[in-house]
Amino acid sequence: MYQSFLESVPMLKTLEPYELLNLADALEKKQFGDGQCIIKQGDQASSFYIVESGTVKIFKEDPNNPGSQAELNTCTTGQYFGELALITNKPRAASVYAVGPVTCAALDVGVFERLLGPCMDVMKRNFEHYEEQLMQLFGTTLDITDTR
Repeated sequence: MYQSFLESVPMLKTLEPYELLNLADALEKKQFGDGQCIIKQGDQASSFYIVESGTVKIFKEDPNNPGSQAELNTCTTGQYFGELALITNKPRAASVYAVGPVTCAALDVGVFERLLGPCMDVMKRNFEHYEEQLMQLFGTTLDITDTR
């Protein structure tokens, strides 16, 4: 069901066909309503998500203004989120909310570690992008894995 979809996800282009097939078999479809929190900052990581349809927005609590959140990013079809906490083995660094109806393909943390090892370098390169966004928003890179 997911094999052709996964072939369109840029990060997964480095996977071999049999790896894509294994990944497709392990994915679970999850649906979210408008405004629903998919990931909450500070929670333990349990899944990695690829947006199948719809849009999600990623927010981080502003340490300079308690109770407010700054928007970090928007993800749409084929983009992924939730990898940071899985890679660092730390609590979620940001919250993610559905914008309208959203369908995601979710991958359990154990399967993520086993099947996405070849993609780990791609994800780690994105850390620099996250740090640039934090610098623009807060004037500091902060600790990207800090859940405060």
